[in-house]
Amino acid sequence: MLADLSGKTALVTGGGQGIGRGIALKLAEQGADVAIADINDEGAGAVAGEIEALGRKSFSVHLDVTDPDSVGPAVAEVIEGFGHLDILVNNAGIGRVAGKAGGGLEDDWEENWATVMDINVQGVMRCTKAVLGHFIERKYGKIVNTSSGAGRGPILWGPPGGAGFGSPYGPSKAAVINYTQYLASSLGPHNINVNAICPGRVWSDFHVTAIAEKQRKDPSLAEKAPQEIFDQNVADMIPLGRGQTPEEIGNLVAFLVSDDASSITGQSIHIDGGQRMV
Repeated sequence: MLADLSGKTALVTGGGQGIGRGIALKLAEQGADVAIADINDEGAGAVAGEIEALGRKSFSVHLDVTDPDSVGPAVAEVIEGFGHLDILVNNAGIGRVAGKAGGGLEDDWEENWATVMDINVQGVMRCTKAVLGHFIERKYGKIVNTSSGAGRGPILWGPPGGAGFGSPYGPSKAAVINYTQYLASSLGPHNINVNAICPGRVWSDFHVTAIAEKQRKDPSLAEKAPQEIFDQNVADMIPLGRGQTPEEIGNLVAFLVSDDASSITGQSIHIDGGQRMV
């Protein structure tokens, strides 16, 4: 079986919904025991239950990536619960502060930038730091960071300016790609692989929020259902003509954290239906 994860243990942050859930379930399907870390305790517990139904060991932990006092104990709880940890998936992230567009001069840039950078960049750093001692001691570890094609440059939805010239999302994801490369270079001698994934358009609450902002700015969209707007944008922008699914993202992660990908490190891999080809 390609991407056989039998006997491996994993921690997925932001695993209580969306892409994180898809990743966690796929790792379990491939044989891993998976801990679900999230600030959404109810969602994390539900996903842990789904994994147990697959015959794998799982439990949920409350983890706030913005709080060092939360990250350390949560990671320690996972290592103690499994006896060891092999895989960290840094998936927790945010597009913007709720209610803040992040794209215009009238918006609160300071609040958006501080919050998005803290979660998307510092959060990845905090969780990674918490597992490194364990990985280095064992001379083994797999880390996958969730980035985005936006980390390579603006992705326009509609006319110029659609990317949001004040948005911190793209810069935060660019930082994740750069951090992934530095980690891979530093940790290679310890037999630790570090890669980033760049998902494309996956229908989720993230896009519901973004589309609501588009509707606010463009009254002609007000009567359209958010899913309809999403599907039309995807058809216009992506060569394959469709969005991606959490399960497809999970397939890529399962491969990258398997020993089949033991020579792949420091890469940021697009899984976006061809939207980005460089």
